[in-house]
Amino acid sequence: MTTSASRHDSHLPQGSDTISPSSAGTDVLCAVRISDPGTLISAVPALLGFHPRRSLVAICLAGTSVGAVMRHDLLLTTVGPDAEVMELVLDQFAAVAAREGADQMVVVMVDDRIPSRPQAADLNRYAGIADKFREVLRRGGTELVAVHACSSIQTGAPWRDLFGAGRGVLPDPTASEVAAAQVLGGRPIRGSREELEAVLDPVSPHDQVRVADVIDAAREERARDAALARAATDDVGTHRRSLERVLSQIAQLESGDEPTTAECAELALMLETPSVRDSLLALSASEQADAAEQMWIHLGRTLPDPERAEPLALLGYSAYIRGDGPMAGVALCAALSADPGHRMAKLLDDALQAGVRPDALRDLAIVGHQVARDLGVQLPSVESLPPRGV
Repeated sequence: MTTSASRHDSHLPQGSDTISPSSAGTDVLCAVRISDPGTLISAVPALLGFHPRRSLVAICLAGTSVGAVMRHDLLLTTVGPDAEVMELVLDQFAAVAAREGADQMVVVMVDDRIPSRPQAADLNRYAGIADKFREVLRRGGTELVAVHACSSIQTGAPWRDLFGAGRGVLPDPTASEVAAAQVLGGRPIRGSREELEAVLDPVSPHDQVRVADVIDAAREERARDAALARAATDDVGTHRRSLERVLSQIAQLESGDEPTTAECAELALMLETPSVRDSLLALSASEQADAAEQMWIHLGRTLPDPERAEPLALLGYSAYIRGDGPMAGVALCAALSADPGHRMAKLLDDALQAGVRPDALRDLAIVGHQVARDLGVQLPSVESLPPRGV
């Protein structure tokens, strides 16, 4: 999925994934031996959360630590809009590497257009991109130490070093320690980015229209009630009850009871209240994060535009600070498609594309916890962010 236009004015064009350093899981990645290219390449699907196809994957190194992991659709055209996109991507990847203090970088190019026994001419376009990247990185003080190319990341697939004599075949990606740690940590490794995007595919247009009609009716009824009882309105009490209602619905969904059409419409209106939405950010760093994410996914698929932007932004934040950069990117892209002016989604998307660490956004969860407390609702305590991630 690649276009020549920027995605909602974000730093990178559509087709990008930026995985922040802290989400890479330092304890897990120590198992990856940088001097063993086959092991490193096989760990890429676990790092990204999906098997990349026609992708350029850039892995930042600071000393012996693995830092930011970045991916973009691999565009081989040397002129025109696609070439301009790749130049932009390389510049932005280099900027992230420089800001993170990466002194070295390893690149993996995955492309099914590479022949099983490539000749030098077959790899010229890949080497050309690598040469450009090396020069851009050098200006920021980062050395491109290796560029590995392969047609796919699967057991027995051949790989080769574009600038050296190294070559070999890949070990089983599912058998790596990185993959095992990710799966045990509760995060699946999907077959493709498209499979990840499909998690948020909307329900049928007919079903969305039904929900939209209920939302419109409920919005009108709420406006009438507010006009009749404006003087007696207890905003804090109303917001507290709304937050408690959302929490109750999350608990019901966790137990297997999906919200009805009317309940989805009710939840959509409740999420439009800033104090309710901000409070729910706290769940992303609590023991209820998984349950809340399932609700945001359900609402993101069920609600119409622009209402679906609210749960998708909440999902994007939760995935972001929990280390699932690709899911965060997919959710925020969907949120901005539903509502291009959604401020929180835009800010989070900008931060993600710029490679801002999840830890830097944890304060939003802490603030959300305080907002809920001010409403009279005690949420689960904000926990330390997990070391696992993409």
